[in-house]
Amino acid sequence: MPNACLRPSRRQLLAGAVLSALALQAATATASEVTVDGYSFPEAATVGGQNLVLNGVASSSILSTRSSIVAFYLPSKQKTTEAATTLKGAKRIQFYMVRTVSARDLSNALLDRIRQNVSPEEFRANIIATAQLGTVFSTIPRINKGDKVVIDYLPATASTEFTLNGQKIGETIQGEAFFPMMMKVWIGPKVRDTTRDGLLGLTAPESR
Repeated sequence: MPNACLRPSRRQLLAGAVLSALALQAATATASEVTVDGYSFPEAATVGGQNLVLNGVASSSILSTRSSIVAFYLPSKQKTTEAATTLKGAKRIQFYMVRTVSARDLSNALLDRIRQNVSPEEFRANIIATAQLGTVFSTIPRINKGDKVVIDYLPATASTEFTLNGQKIGETIQGEAFFPMMMKVWIGPKVRDTTRDGLLGLTAPESR
């Protein structure tokens, strides 16, 4: 007859089951998001009722020094700039600031990056939408470290919306052609390879 002292009690079995469930839950939570420098990005998002997947994450230095951690969400995984920018459907750009910057500096940096990474014809064709971008952050003095900026493209209305920490900012920008220009701020031809490759899912994000 087995020694009763060697058999686990019902309480021990229950405790073990609870611990196993908690470990599984933690592992699932970890697998469902990507974390870089303490900033977490879920593996999926919903924009305009459409399910999107995390295409990639990268650090960005659009303000001369490392200033944000950026993620792209697309309807399906894409590995090239052309494929990502021409893909139909809803899209999302999400970034966290890793240092505080003035809203004016951020706006100017975004506009400069657009000029550097799109053709003159593309820029001229979207001059009104680009001018609107300059006013999106006009009512905000600064973007603080840890703030989350989300830029969504909504295909139903062919429009782009900006939110800061979950609150809508600026006017909605109309036009299907504007959002690909915003994407090229981070995956255009004159962007650092490490940033572009990270957002296209070609390399793992850099941590510091």
